[in-house]
Amino acid sequence: MASPSAATEYGLSSQSGQVAADSEPQSSDAPLFVNEVERAKKFLATMMDAGVVAPVPKDPGGGYTHEQHKLNYKAIYEGGQLYRITGEQKYADYVRDILLAYAELYPTLGEHPARKNSQGSGRIFWQVLNDAMWLVDSIQGYEAIRGSLSVTDRTNIDDNVFRKAAAFLSTGSAETFSKIHNHATWATAGVGMTGYVLDDKELVDIALLGLDKSGKTGFLRQSELLFSPDGYYTEGPYYQRFALKPFVVFAGAIEKNDPARKIFEHRDGILLKALRTTIQLTYDGYFFPFNDAIKDKSLQTDELYHGVAIAYSKTRDPGLLSIAQWQGRTVLTDDGKLVADDLAAGKARPFPFKSLLLSDGPEGDQG
Repeated sequence: MASPSAATEYGLSSQSGQVAADSEPQSSDAPLFVNEVERAKKFLATMMDAGVVAPVPKDPGGGYTHEQHKLNYKAIYEGGQLYRITGEQKYADYVRDILLAYAELYPTLGEHPARKNSQGSGRIFWQVLNDAMWLVDSIQGYEAIRGSLSVTDRTNIDDNVFRKAAAFLSTGSAETFSKIHNHATWATAGVGMTGYVLDDKELVDIALLGLDKSGKTGFLRQSELLFSPDGYYTEGPYYQRFALKPFVVFAGAIEKNDPARKIFEHRDGILLKALRTTIQLTYDGYFFPFNDAIKDKSLQTDELYHGVAIAYSKTRDPGLLSIAQWQGRTVLTDDGKLVADDLAAGKARPFPFKSLLLSDGPEGDQG
């Protein structure tokens, strides 16, 4: 655990070990948020009826165990948010029980039997990327319920799930973690948020600055090298949509726990600029099919529900509300509630789509 001084530096609660929150999300009369809560409740009801199912990993992408573990991290995330919103203990209990199952399973896992060698083997999934995605969502759900747990359960989950997952994704997957690539963005985001929740300054530092803490790799360097000065992502708009979630979600955690870092001002506000550029790279809501993009991908994706909500909370740009209206979705957070409330209050304005010349490369000289 980090020292008391580290806890103070990162704005953490020394009593529960949870990230300190400015306020807890509350219920809303706004239809967008109401619908999101009801959608999550239906999903959790289905998951809870099935009980806790955390199978030994076996299958590649699309297989039974792969899909079940995806459902589990969605349930951990949404169950945690529902507990914060409703206060209903059943959601905290279900998230706890899933994580206790992982506390038994995770320490037994080695290289995935269906490993995808070109991407590096995961533990829960066949590639490291999916393990990182599991951690990004799961640590957010865990943060919401952690203070409700007994000391025994909290210690068990801390040590046998999240510390082990963070160690695997960082020092245990050093090659991936040190890349300037979206796989590394997901990994550093998951490890860094775990560091904040577990009050572990070391995890936060290596996530931000790389394993050697030189700043030559890590989350901050990725934000400097993966986007052009215009906010264009090096792999094109389809991957920009995918990569934005770990960038903006981790940035939100950094802002909450270390506001002096002014992460949303870093590199001339590159993350918010990238979100707006992502939206500009669509026509009628669908992404321009550059490179190997899947043509039916649109702004109606989980990554951009988070991105629009976080960006709106930082900017109050009414054009983003019209995007949320087109999406018809938001997220179960304070940011999502703000979007829904302001949309219901009639504050939306048309998003200013316009012709743009977008440079490529970190210096803007590669396209």
